[in-house]
Amino acid sequence: MRKNLRLLLILVALTLGAGVMWYMNDGQSSMSKNALTDFAIADTSQVDKIFIADVHERSITLERAADSRYWDLNGKYKARKDAVDLLLKTFTRIGVKSTVPEAARDNVIRLLSSGGKKVEIYENGQLSKTYIVGNATQDHTGTYMLLETPEEGRSSEPFITHMEGFTGFLSTRFFTDENDWRYTGVFDYPELDISEVTVQHHESPELSFTIKYSGGNDLKLHSELLERDVPLFDTLAVKNYLLLYKKVHVETYMSHLTESQEDSLLNTNPAFTLSVLENSGNRKKIDIYYKQPITGTVQVPDANGNLPEWDESRMYGVVKGSEVTLIQTFVFNALLRPIGAFAPSPNSGAGYQAIAP
Repeated sequence: MRKNLRLLLILVALTLGAGVMWYMNDGQSSMSKNALTDFAIADTSQVDKIFIADVHERSITLERAADSRYWDLNGKYKARKDAVDLLLKTFTRIGVKSTVPEAARDNVIRLLSSGGKKVEIYENGQLSKTYIVGNATQDHTGTYMLLETPEEGRSSEPFITHMEGFTGFLSTRFFTDENDWRYTGVFDYPELDISEVTVQHHESPELSFTIKYSGGNDLKLHSELLERDVPLFDTLAVKNYLLLYKKVHVETYMSHLTESQEDSLLNTNPAFTLSVLENSGNRKKIDIYYKQPITGTVQVPDANGNLPEWDESRMYGVVKGSEVTLIQTFVFNALLRPIGAFAPSPNSGAGYQAIAP
């Protein structure tokens, strides 16, 4: 009896052991020996190049620029710092959430092969890791991905990845449209290293002005119409105005105009021009055009019942002479002030004197 009981216990133990082995080796999608799971980059300060391509033959290349807080985009532009920082953060914290269920594995591999994005990560000039990035899982809490390394080759197994501390999917971070990656800053002077700011009101020249700045409180206000400096003005208002140029961005480089519509716009006169002369001698400017209201949007009439002639939320901005962007009036209206906005206060002791003729 005791001998039979001992044999029974041995059989139970062996059965339990076999079950554990099955769970480890087959229950989790029967992971093969060359399945790669180490997606994360431990030290992203060593990452100096990122290449992303999709199946539609669109691609972007990001390269870390020396002595700059912005990465280079396709060798032509600055890249958005927020988007690059998000990628680097993703590389640091990405991990495997789970294996792909065996029943879905072949389909996931097929979708990754036919529609996945390729992401190459370089460290110190050498290819370090390649991701094949697929779609989100059905519950939108994971992303199907596959890993490849120069040492191990391509993994035979896809995985569901996620990022610690984040609920959602990661595929939208690997976009390939160049315009979406472009840095949107027009004027970016956190240290206020500028010597002149000129605002031209082309339809009302008497409102135009130039501010000359030599640091500290050394300010001059120049009337473009009178072609002379204004003797009295509110220096605090002028200095506060200059502070706006620490960070000025367009909304997007996607104008939503056809090529012929952009050409027509460029052949008309702008309503305003903002121009900044940097201490280095370089000059940056943006020409601003009114924009027609979007058909079907709600427009608020004025006190006389008239609907606005122009879009009240957006305008077009042209940079580098020919690139048409969308800009927000919320941002740029503060810059499009008339010279009269800097008239001295009646309580300043100097008495009020109109600046504009």
